[in-house]
Amino acid sequence: MINSIYKIAENLLYATNCKFHGNYLNIPEIKIYWHNIVFLFISEINGRRLFRNSNNIFLDMTNAKLMPKFLYDFYIANKDILYDCIKAAVEEFDMAQIGVNVCRQELLNIEIDFTHTPLKLFNDKNSRDNTGSYYTPENLAIVVIKKAFSGYSFKKNGTYRIADFSCGCGDFFLAIMTYIKDKYDIEYQDMVEWFYGVDIDPIALQICIVNLIEHTEKDKWANIISHFHFGNSLLICEDIVSEEEKNKLFATQRLYSTRLGLSSSFFSDEFDAVVGNPPWEKIRFEERKFFKGISNSISEFPQKNMRDLEVRKLKDNWPVVYSWRNEVFLEYEAMTAAKYSHCKIIDSIAGELNTYSMFTELGYRMLSETGVLAMVIKSTLVTAPVHQKLWTKLLSEKAVKAVYLFENRDKIFNIDSREQFIVFIASKVRTGNFLFSTGLTNPDTLENCDSIMLTAKDLHSINPFTNTIPNVRRNNEISFLKNAHNCFRLFSDIYPNCHFGRLIHLTAHADFIDKQESAENIPIYEGKFIEQYDGRYATFRDMPEYKKYANKATATKIMIDKNGKKELPKCRYFVHKEFWEKYKTQYKEDYSLCWRSLTSPTNRRTMLAMILPTCPTCQSIQMLQIPDKEELVMLLALFNSIPFDYFVRIKMPGLDLTQSVIKQIPVPSNIDYQKKIVVNGIEATLKKHILSYTISILKEEERLNTLIDYFKNKVYKIDGMSTVEKKKMIDFFLKEAYHLDDVSYNNILLTFPKYQADHTV
Repeated sequence: MINSIYKIAENLLYATNCKFHGNYLNIPEIKIYWHNIVFLFISEINGRRLFRNSNNIFLDMTNAKLMPKFLYDFYIANKDILYDCIKAAVEEFDMAQIGVNVCRQELLNIEIDFTHTPLKLFNDKNSRDNTGSYYTPENLAIVVIKKAFSGYSFKKNGTYRIADFSCGCGDFFLAIMTYIKDKYDIEYQDMVEWFYGVDIDPIALQICIVNLIEHTEKDKWANIISHFHFGNSLLICEDIVSEEEKNKLFATQRLYSTRLGLSSSFFSDEFDAVVGNPPWEKIRFEERKFFKGISNSISEFPQKNMRDLEVRKLKDNWPVVYSWRNEVFLEYEAMTAAKYSHCKIIDSIAGELNTYSMFTELGYRMLSETGVLAMVIKSTLVTAPVHQKLWTKLLSEKAVKAVYLFENRDKIFNIDSREQFIVFIASKVRTGNFLFSTGLTNPDTLENCDSIMLTAKDLHSINPFTNTIPNVRRNNEISFLKNAHNCFRLFSDIYPNCHFGRLIHLTAHADFIDKQESAENIPIYEGKFIEQYDGRYATFRDMPEYKKYANKATATKIMIDKNGKKELPKCRYFVHKEFWEKYKTQYKEDYSLCWRSLTSPTNRRTMLAMILPTCPTCQSIQMLQIPDKEELVMLLALFNSIPFDYFVRIKMPGLDLTQSVIKQIPVPSNIDYQKKIVVNGIEATLKKHILSYTISILKEEERLNTLIDYFKNKVYKIDGMSTVEKKKMIDFFLKEAYHLDDVSYNNILLTFPKYQADHTV
């Protein structure tokens, strides 16, 4: 299928190359031309479905208001170039035997490479990510509708209003029609006028409308078409904007131009149901993606300050691109919590704006008093603190009906298999509790899943700061968490003197960062250098520049030398000494407990922590300081233990292990650590055992000698054990401190499949 899509795109690109004859400086103009050709190609396919015997499909589509007049005029003006190319693309489409929905989605994966003459194509997700065009599989959409509409009924002669404010090709509308036809025996033609939609992609919107009107008589077409709007429903615009201008904005990636907004009168409507799979994107201008295939000298620079220098050169060297880039940049700049305003979107405005939370709030606020909301969105709406205002509001209004937590392991969506998403169902009809299920991987598991009932009170006991749902993978883990929080206090209560922080930010502090070491700067530590109890895990030594500074660069693991030692990591970034001296004044202690910030609940281990002398660390490391040295070492042992790591896994939203996660984890108190046990003939408290084994591991790190000397008379000596065995012992001590029985602990160990097989101590 991919080859077929490429062949279709190559036929359309041929027309573009013919038009511009090697003059590719005006990239926005070329992008508009390309968009128009693709629009005409899809219009031809859609037109054949509606006007099978027509000799002038484009005119018929225009007269039916399914294709804008400017596009027909564009075709007539360029017919000598376009006719054969579109015909060849359509023939390729017919041979491929794929649906028009799939064709549109796959074409969004193909970008034009402007760095070649003639123009070439390359596979990339930039356009698809910008528009959020990851369409919902039919089987998933149908199961979602079954769950959402359970308890609701539909009548043949009823009048209903069902909306999708990011409708794409109308996958959810088709699923609703299938569901209602099967359950209530209502024909498609009797319900196609129930649907209302908005989308930022005019091509997808046309497909959506044609998918509906092909099931009904022509006299209903105009009414159905009037229910659909081309634009961005996250924006409001009171001006009258032509279809041609809006298409140009879409084609040139100006998706957040206010000119693409809808009239405020649109948002005064109410709907009986709002459904959808809206974009899951953070609204941010990503310059490297923007310039990919346009200017490699900009897109390949990882450092913002270097990219800025290259962008400024465009003002003289390539003014049309410089101006276009600035227009897009400024429109994204306006989409911030401080500047953004919308009559229906209020509680989801916090921090960096996220489209899925904004669409969720918009849908909820536009429900009628008995309306139902059914959305497929990122799980972080209910698991991440950044969305707690909206989530807490939905809980307080008793609007949540169900949350079904999915893992993308089966690649339901063509994105990272580690990504998590939810089927979220809410209603204006109040309820005191809601259904919850987790560990789902495909539509079949949703249809037949077991669920538990949760309340706002349950969530407050588990995550009192945020009321969020933990990142559990089995339903029974909720019960485990509730019990743990009844037995233990939160980290923030036990360790109130902890000072959390991140230090050097490679982007925000770019003006004070070098790539070459000198007498005027000092190395910056990165998360890649840290493993459990190991601050010398990896290095960038002897790595070529193109690998060292590549996007998602991988460091080389440091091996033990013949003397049993490991060298210090070779860094790739260095901060100015003068800046560092001023910056570090907010961190008073000699040592910091550091851990990898970027991690995953599916990794071998999620929490990877080590104590380091306080030094510059970048944003891939989070750290804390605490005045008491014994507490510092105890926290290192706690953080690296299996029980604590398990709590991290089920509490951590996304891939960033922040202080918010740490603070809400239940932990043993000093009383729990005073329990005495005998190990290898030595009777001591759990605390002394833990300190002894942890210090024994840390003795391998000469940078901690001063800290280790402090414990000279506070710990006992351990001989004849490997580091792996010592770590296992610390896990055992923390199992005891958490009062875990063997069954519970073994269940925890099962969630660490790559952990060493023998856990017996």
